[in-house]
Amino acid sequence: MRNLFTSGRPFRLVPYFFLLSLLLMAGATVLMAGNLRHYSGEQLLKLEKSRAASLVQIFENSLWADFRPLLPLARDRARLKQVAGQPRLREAVIRLMRGTDVIRVKMYALNGITLFSTDPGQIGEDESDDDGFRSAAVGTPASELAHNHSIDAFERTLTDRDIISTYVPMHDPAGKIEGVLEIYLDATSFVVDSDRQLRWVTLAICALMAVLFLAQMLVVRLAGRIIDRQAAALSETNRELDNRVAARTWELANANANLEGEIQERRRAEERLDHLAHHDPLTGLPNRLLFQKRLSRALSVPDLPAYKLAMLFIDLDRFKDVNDTLGHYIGDQLLNAVAARLASSMRAEDMLARLGGDEFICVLENIANRDVAADVAGKLLALFQQPFCINGNDLYLSVSIGISFASHDGADVDTLLRHADIAMYAAKSAGRNRCQHYTPQMSAEAEQRVVLERQLRQALENDEITPHYQPQVDAATGKLVGAEALARWRHPTLGMVPPSRFIPIAEECGLIVPLGDQILEKSLRQLASWRRDGFELPSISVNLSTRQLERQDFPQHVARLLQRYQLQPSDLELEITESVIMEADNAVNILAELRALGIRLSIDDFGTGYSSLSYLRQLPVQVLKIDRSFILGIGKGGEAIVHAILALSSNLGLETVAEGVEEPYQLEFLRAAGCHVIQGFLYSRPLHEEAFASDWRERLHTPAHP
Repeated sequence: MRNLFTSGRPFRLVPYFFLLSLLLMAGATVLMAGNLRHYSGEQLLKLEKSRAASLVQIFENSLWADFRPLLPLARDRARLKQVAGQPRLREAVIRLMRGTDVIRVKMYALNGITLFSTDPGQIGEDESDDDGFRSAAVGTPASELAHNHSIDAFERTLTDRDIISTYVPMHDPAGKIEGVLEIYLDATSFVVDSDRQLRWVTLAICALMAVLFLAQMLVVRLAGRIIDRQAAALSETNRELDNRVAARTWELANANANLEGEIQERRRAEERLDHLAHHDPLTGLPNRLLFQKRLSRALSVPDLPAYKLAMLFIDLDRFKDVNDTLGHYIGDQLLNAVAARLASSMRAEDMLARLGGDEFICVLENIANRDVAADVAGKLLALFQQPFCINGNDLYLSVSIGISFASHDGADVDTLLRHADIAMYAAKSAGRNRCQHYTPQMSAEAEQRVVLERQLRQALENDEITPHYQPQVDAATGKLVGAEALARWRHPTLGMVPPSRFIPIAEECGLIVPLGDQILEKSLRQLASWRRDGFELPSISVNLSTRQLERQDFPQHVARLLQRYQLQPSDLELEITESVIMEADNAVNILAELRALGIRLSIDDFGTGYSSLSYLRQLPVQVLKIDRSFILGIGKGGEAIVHAILALSSNLGLETVAEGVEEPYQLEFLRAAGCHVIQGFLYSRPLHEEAFASDWRERLHTPAHP
């Protein structure tokens, strides 16, 4: 070998060997580092995509109902920016995502228009050419990791951040894709940690390769030396190499263990998110999503017998009163207590879920017959006979329960739920604190209400609802002192629709405000018209609803109408029932503003409500209207109640109006008892303006005794 190294010809094996080793080691190092980086990135995107899907599910459960109205505005960017830019939407998203790594949320319509973004400047932008959006729009979530030098988060600007943006489709209850939600997650800490570990591992591998390279070079260069020295040096180098490899191997194993621990933590976080997505955060009961999944699975059983599965729709009676009087904190505690009491009576195979608000659902599986559902409903009603002790308060509640059966009343979740809901409302209409089985007649009545609501909207647009006027007569002189304007609806095909049918519907669907405003304005316009024609009606009386009284600008609205028709405030009297006063927020203040304008105020249907006498003294009213039910008691033993009401009004300095007077003996009694004004069929039914003016024009200044 010495001769080989010392011969005149150059020995080219060593350079070639060195070069080949260097290339192979460098390639191996780059390949290992690249694979590790790629694996880490893929795992991160996979975990974040799953996490984003859970966040979107929470978003659909909590906020999608508030954002779904933005979908029709996708083609009207000006209107979209105005509506979607409302601070409450952004605050609701921030509140939902607080405590997570989410720093930005965007929502797209299926045409690629940005419906909402926590960065308002992005609302209305077209992202239809984005690959991630197109993938999510067809049902496949997509994620990408990118480094941003600067990005606007919810409440501040972040710099030099690694951001994962995930596009996830959003579905309607039927499973159809309605839009795409893009969630930006801050993965900087994970990427930094991964890069740091990757650098250390890469450095370790490079050092290892460098040592190996030096060792090989040394072995080759010392190949010509003495075999013993070469063997000794090689042995020492091998031992040193083994120690370093063992050390680097331990470091790599430790890094893998840390990575596995972080993966496990993320899996636990996913499980927590999944629980939040499928359970009510207040009571811990299954939410609507989990309820629908489990019920769909139960209904998928082939040939499910009738009355084998029952749904009980449970709604608390007058729960709003608890929130209004004791506050939402007590209301939440009460809901928890109700959920616990209901759950304690459930079988293991039954499911109790909270749909939201004060609505609960109980699904009974594998029951023997129809009577079992009624028995369970009876037991649930009995649970509410005992009060709930909340913060030292004994609160009494009742519930109304609607029952529907699988196969018999519906074969899918939505139908069963809708029919049970209809039956529950039938139980409320029947007096509450009871259960009702669904019948097809209930659906027909509900459909009739929907049709009547639609026709009522058309009636308001077509000016079909007009006021009719019933006279108010001075009990002592018999002269006309005023008239009450009462809403009457003459339908083109149905004829006269009684107020008892359309007024409750108007209150439920929110049409009572435009209806009340129409009647008020038409009545004032008619009073002004009569006076121009020489018919001097002293005043007009109009009823108010709860919704009208809740409007902060209502006194100003009334003042503008009086000014428009050149009427004095004393020409108008507004009637409010006791229930309206108790239900309307800030009612006393609004009434005080109306009274300050000079408008007369009266309490209608007095004696049928639940206001206390001390509360009555605080109200700025001038008139009590005795309800018709008490007038009917005259001559039948009910005179004492009328005397008591008249004495009360006299002591409070209030005038009295008796409603529903139909018989002469009732008039004589009321006149003798000191009642001031009489109203009822004894003088006239409510009449159209022309008939009313014609009937009373000649009698305005003459006695109007029947």
